[in-house]
Amino acid sequence: MDGIAARQATGIRENLRMDHITHESLLIRMQDIQDGQAWNQFHQYYRTLILNFARSRGCSGDMSQDVLQESMITLTKVMPNFRYDRVKGKFRTFLLTIVSSRIVDAFRRERKYQEWRTDDNEQTPTLENTAEEWVSNWEDDWEHEWQQHLLMHALDRVKKRVKPYIFESFRMYVLEQRPAAEVTASLDVSENTIYQHRRRIVSMLQQEVKAIKLEIGEM
Repeated sequence: MDGIAARQATGIRENLRMDHITHESLLIRMQDIQDGQAWNQFHQYYRTLILNFARSRGCSGDMSQDVLQESMITLTKVMPNFRYDRVKGKFRTFLLTIVSSRIVDAFRRERKYQEWRTDDNEQTPTLENTAEEWVSNWEDDWEHEWQQHLLMHALDRVKKRVKPYIFESFRMYVLEQRPAAEVTASLDVSENTIYQHRRRIVSMLQQEVKAIKLEIGEM
């Protein structure tokens, strides 16, 4: 058993090392706008996040698609000269700056930026607010959306790695917060088994979260 555990630990370290290489190279590879694989990988991960965030700011479906497309276009212009420096901040903060600008542009085009008036909805600008003031409170919301997006990706990866009944017990007991007795009756497993599933998936989630952060340039 010690030998098996040692090999498993070595495998995990090797996977994390390769994830680190993939991550480090992604932002570098994106400096080449002809590297379709790198750009597709980036688009695949961030597409839903950008669309959801644009909608949460009040954009329509069409406006959100415009925000996504124009954010990607902006990135193709800035990435060739982009130099990632962790000391200066996270890449997602840099991305928020781009997405925020494209959202403001979308509202200006729709003539809603100057037309909407409300004191009740912080997401809607008024004449008294400049664009800078409007977006100044978005960072916390963006961070929350980003963390949720990260967790959903990690959950999806874990789901593919475990047997369906194991993930189902985790979904019912942890995600849906159903009583243990209800889960045991539904899945015909013991409470101890449910707790084991929870510990196992939480551990796997932590590994996947770390791997994803490495892949997309957030560690």
